[in-house]
Amino acid sequence: MRLYGVEFYLFPEEEGVEWRFQAEEMREEGGAFRILGGLKGERYVGGRLDLRLSAPEVVVDPGDNLRAPYAQVEILKGCYRLELSRPGLGEVLIRQEEGFLAPWVRIEAPNLRGEAWNFRSDFGLNRLEAERPSFEFPAGGAFGPCTVEGGEG
Repeated sequence: MRLYGVEFYLFPEEEGVEWRFQAEEMREEGGAFRILGGLKGERYVGGRLDLRLSAPEVVVDPGDNLRAPYAQVEILKGCYRLELSRPGLGEVLIRQEEGFLAPWVRIEAPNLRGEAWNFRSDFGLNRLEAERPSFEFPAGGAFGPCTVEGGEG
């Protein structure tokens, strides 16, 4: 099966969570769905936009987890911009019950910026684990204003 010009909704088991995707193409591959071409995704919690995701493609497995070669994420609460992995470093895994797993991350927000390896975090960046973190915190309180559309610092 192959669909073009798709809007795709994903309803994981977590109560009140919904993912909405737009892409040029979606195809089924052995029980998983590959969404590709201009992929834009949004995660809603309780009807409110929580985060935005863009990636060259995403594979949705039968457990509703997402895999991408790399991804950019904007988290509205906290005004975070994440660059999860990059070409050649390894896949990003987004687990519905856990959050993000990536071989490398770059994080930018009004109150911090930096990078780390073997990154793991929940969706709100409340519980982070990483190796070799290198982060800067601004002496004056902020590097600048929030640049995430609709973000709240």
